Amino acid sequence: MLAAVSLFALVKGASYLVDGASDIAKWLKVSPMLVGLTVVAFGTSLPELMVSFFGALSGNNDLSLGNIIGSNIFNIALIIGLSALFTKLVVGPRTVMYEFPFLLVSSFMLLILGNDIFIFNKNTFSLGRIDGIIFLIMFSFFLYYIFISMRHDQKEAAKKTEKVQHQNPFWKNSLLIIGGLLALVIGGKLFVAAAQDIIAAFGVSELFIGVTLAAIGTSLPELATSFVAARKNESDIAIGNIVGSNIFNILLILGVVSLAKPIPISTITLGIDGMVMIFVTLLFLVFAAKNGYIHKKEGFFLLAAYLLYFAYVLWRL
Repeated sequence: MLAAVSLFALVKGASYLVDGASDIAKWLKVSPMLVGLTVVAFGTSLPELMVSFFGALSGNNDLSLGNIIGSNIFNIALIIGLSALFTKLVVGPRTVMYEFPFLLVSSFMLLILGNDIFIFNKNTFSLGRIDGIIFLIMFSFFLYYIFISMRHDQKEAAKKTEKVQHQNPFWKNSLLIIGGLLALVIGGKLFVAAAQDIIAAFGVSELFIGVTLAAIGTSLPELATSFVAARKNESDIAIGNIVGSNIFNILLILGVVSLAKPIPISTITLGIDGMVMIFVTLLFLVFAAKNGYIHKKEGFFLLAAYLLYFAYVLWRL
């Protein structure tokens, strides 16, 4: 019953969020992609922030980092893959040229900064306060890019004479976004709670829970939002949500968490799960840059990659 209620909250919340975000982009005179990269991405990343932050403070380091890496893998391989099965996800040239590099650089930054030999010449693996500062500096560059892009879109919109049609007044779109985000966070939390009751009896490891149960549970808002956006032919919001969420997960969440408390990293997390994250990110970039869209064929390939990874995680228990 709890799982059913949580899924209902996720779907309805995603629907409200997509409708509000799509229309508010018209009000702000910016592309839906930028709204997906910011408001939607930050909102759907809130569960990852809560799990990783409190996980690190309580000393559950594998859970904290595994949640971020597992979520990023899930977001690209399963969510984009699944969404592409139902509709062609168009990826604009600006996204490939400007937004994807932030995603790729942040992913590699996690692997580089997580290995202390590159900065401190130590054969240890951790994310410390200096790493957190570097993440947050890079995140500030990302926010500056978003600001410049929004100004550019608004200037371009000012040159056009046609009147943009809005579905709802600004206040109603704001309520839709806030209400949708609340429903997504509550729905995701309820679903994780329901799943934990079922899985706890099996006595699996903290890392396993981080890259599977926690990652999937905290990514349910992204799944619901991108899937609903894809079904409503809002590819910009679907793609922007995933790209933005993955950037937020590494640069903002790990930046804040490692600044608050250094995170020791296991070699398995960095060497295997981290490399899988890099692989699916590169795969996503290649598919988008090659055709300008993600179609069913690429979607099946991404889904297959996630299923193979999930099977491996089960095997290493």
